[in-house]
Amino acid sequence: MSDEPLALTASDQSHFDGCAECRSRHEAIANRARASSAMLAVPSFEPQPVAALATFRKHLAGQGARRVPFYQRWIDRNAPRMRPLATPVMAIVLSAILVTGLAATGIAVTMLRVYAPDHVTPVPVSPSAFAPASLLLDYGTVKWLPAPPSLQQLSDPVAAHAQTGLPVLMPAALPNGITGPVTYGVVSQAAGSLTFDAKRLAASAAKQHVNVKRMPSSIDGNTLVVNAGPALLEVWGLSGQSQAPTLVIAQTRVPTVDSTGASQAELENYLLSQPGVPPDFASQIKAIKDPSTTLPLPIPQGLATTESTTVNGHQATLIKAVIGAGVVWIQNGVIYAVGGQLTPDQVVAIASTLH
Repeated sequence: MSDEPLALTASDQSHFDGCAECRSRHEAIANRARASSAMLAVPSFEPQPVAALATFRKHLAGQGARRVPFYQRWIDRNAPRMRPLATPVMAIVLSAILVTGLAATGIAVTMLRVYAPDHVTPVPVSPSAFAPASLLLDYGTVKWLPAPPSLQQLSDPVAAHAQTGLPVLMPAALPNGITGPVTYGVVSQAAGSLTFDAKRLAASAAKQHVNVKRMPSSIDGNTLVVNAGPALLEVWGLSGQSQAPTLVIAQTRVPTVDSTGASQAELENYLLSQPGVPPDFASQIKAIKDPSTTLPLPIPQGLATTESTTVNGHQATLIKAVIGAGVVWIQNGVIYAVGGQLTPDQVVAIASTLH
C-alpha cells in the first residue's frame, strides 16, 4: 500500500477505502515504520583526532605513574604472555608455568613434595568473579632458576624434538579442513621459586587498601620450588592469511611443587582464604580428594562444558564449546591436550591415534 501503491488493483483500492480494519492496520504499520526511521536517523560520524590523541596521552601518563612490582616487569620482559604471581590463585597454579632443575636451585635438599599431578579434574570458573588484574599482592620473592621459560616458534620437527626431548606426535588421519604446514612451538625448561614474606604481603595489602589473612609462621619464609616442562606444541592453521588455529596438539612434562616446610594442606587453606579467590572456586579446590595429585582444569562457565572420557584406557576430560572441542589427559608423566575447531568425536579420534 505504501511501498508499491501502483501495484494495487482498482478492486483492492476500493476495498481498502471502504474497510476500516484495513485502514487501521495500515496506519499502525506506517507509525512503526516512521518510528524505526527516526531511530535509525543517527548523526554522521565526525572523528575528533586532536581530542582522541589528548585522551590517549593522558591514559599513557597514568599507566606510567602506576608502580609495578619488580617481578612483573621481569616476567613481562622475558615472557610477555605470563602473568605475575600477584594473587593466591596464581600461587596455586604456579606449578603449571615453571620448569625443572631442583638440583640446580641451591635450595635446601630436604624438601616436601606437595604437588605432582597424575590426573585431571575440571573446575568451572567465572572469570568475572576473580580479583581484577589491578589488585597485585606481593606474596614474596620470585626467582627464575636460572632464567624464565621462553617460547620459540619452529618449522622443523626434528629441531622441536631435539629441544624438548618430547616426540613429535601425529594422528593416523586428519579431519577434512585440517591442512597446510605444521608450526611448532617449544617452551624451554626453567625452574622457579617463591619465598613467602609476611612483611612484604602486609605492605602490599596496605598499599592496595585490602585486608589479607595473616600469614602463618609455618608459611612465612617457606620456599616453594616449581618444576615443569618442557612443552611442545604442534599447530595447524597458521599458514597464509589464517591466524586461527584449526588444530593444536600439546604435551608437557607434569609439573611438581616442592616445599621447604609447609605442607600442601597448610598452603591450600591459607591461599584459598585470601582476597581475590571466589568462595565457589575455593570450595571446589577443597572438595578435590587428593589435590596434591590432581591438575585442576579451569573451565569458563557459560562458554564450555565437560564430560569424562578415556583416551587409550587413560581417564581424560572432554571439553565441548560452541567453536570447537578439546580433550586433556595425563599419561606416563606427560600432560597431553588436543583441541581445535573440531567436533568432540574428532578430537577424541585424533587423541586416540597419536603416534
